[in-house]
Amino acid sequence: MSKKHRIGLKYCGGCTPRYDRVQTVRSLRERLKDTVELFSYEDPDIEGVLVVAGCPTACVDLVPFKGRPVWVVTSPQDAEHFAETMMKEKKNGLERDI
Repeated sequence: MSKKHRIGLKYCGGCTPRYDRVQTVRSLRERLKDTVELFSYEDPDIEGVLVVAGCPTACVDLVPFKGRPVWVVTSPQDAEHFAETMMKEKKNGLERDI
């Protein structure tokens, strides 16, 4: 069995959420339970960062994550794309950065 990707989780401030970000992350955790483990974005051992923003503005500062793969989710559709990407990259490693 392949090891799980260690991904940091960063929520936006939630000033104008247009979908249930927490429920979306719960769904991702369940769907990717064999592929991804989510940790604090501050954990030094993460391989990349999943930024969950509540709206398309996605005003989260990404500079602190420079040098690591970063995925920005602004909708349930983006979350679906992230899940598909993680499943595809399970064997290939992470290749995307900001």
